[in-house]
Amino acid sequence: MLSGELATLISGRYIEIEVYPLSFAEYYSHMESESKNTDKTQLFGRYLDYGGFPFGVQISDDKTYKDYIDGIINTVLVKDVLTRKKLSNATLVKQMAAFLTDVSGNLVSVKKIADTLTSMGHKTTSETVLSYLDGFCEAFLFYQCDRFDVSGKRYFSVNSKYYAVDQALWRSLLGLKRPNLGSRLETVIYIELLRRGYEVYVGVVGKQEVDFVAKREGVTEYIQVAASVVDENTYLREVGSLKQINDNYRKILLTMDLGSYNDDGVEQINVMDWLLKSCIE
Repeated sequence: MLSGELATLISGRYIEIEVYPLSFAEYYSHMESESKNTDKTQLFGRYLDYGGFPFGVQISDDKTYKDYIDGIINTVLVKDVLTRKKLSNATLVKQMAAFLTDVSGNLVSVKKIADTLTSMGHKTTSETVLSYLDGFCEAFLFYQCDRFDVSGKRYFSVNSKYYAVDQALWRSLLGLKRPNLGSRLETVIYIELLRRGYEVYVGVVGKQEVDFVAKREGVTEYIQVAASVVDENTYLREVGSLKQINDNYRKILLTMDLGSYNDDGVEQINVMDWLLKSCIE
């Protein structure tokens, strides 16, 4: 059932509860209870590669796992997107899903998606792309993250980011192409913020960007994600936008580097430790 069908099919009051694939904390807990390898770093590497679809974590061989994930994604693309949205081009819809997965963490516009697909030999229009995007989001296959101007307190309606619901989409849609670690981390963090009940936006700070502006119950957190900031120049680049923000809300830099630090109000936290926190501050 697509998200927009609930109001039509259910009369009266209802509550829509979104259910996500397993979080890393849930995945880690499952592996621990099964007395399997509990090395945090190794398990996180596997989580990034295989994702958190519940039955998938029980599959040990790659071929069976790929068949399982392909079945889920193809069912969603064909039945939930093509059939319900009355679209017909299965090849185009799969290419578009693969493109969105590949550029996860990058700002894109409807026109850019249409132009890119056309240049790849899949001629399409902005109107068609918009219909497919609506279908992807209504089927909870992708989530749209819009931009928010931190200083001007304005929301932008063009150029958004799209994040896949689970890491498994990379393996199914992109095959052997290995995705950028930073993009994968960003996707995991974005979905985790949604899971924790935040409204999430891409932050605009002057000409710079903050990966996430997370809002919940009147409180805001600014979050930057990077694979590593051991290199001094990389660190300065990543914290630069956070240090331009003048309010007193929490500012966090999540990386794969070990240890936690506080640099003039910017907290650097290991991403695995942040994901494994059992309580929400």
